[in-house]
Amino acid sequence: MEFCPTCGNLLRYEGDGSSRFFCSTCPYVAYIERRVEIKKKQLLVKKSIEPVVTKDDIPTAAETEAPCPRCGHDKAYFKSMQIRSADEPESRFYRCLKCEFTWREE
Repeated sequence: MEFCPTCGNLLRYEGDGSSRFFCSTCPYVAYIERRVEIKKKQLLVKKSIEPVVTKDDIPTAAETEAPCPRCGHDKAYFKSMQIRSADEPESRFYRCLKCEFTWREE
């Protein structure tokens, strides 16, 4: 998406014999070269994913009856946290007492 440097309107594309962007309100025209030139190369580094809730975050005192999706055990530790905007409901994180699988319910 390109914008006109003169008036700020969205430039339109015309792709017949000579490809170009042109402004429909002023006389600005930008011709498109067929050659693409890479000016800077940068390697992307994959960042490590940090968990929202770790094992230490979920207290071991609060227990509830919640079936584990992995092993089916019916008891789990839980913690409620507001991880999205204030008008969204809080998220509840559970950790199974038996297999220590952690899951989230909205």
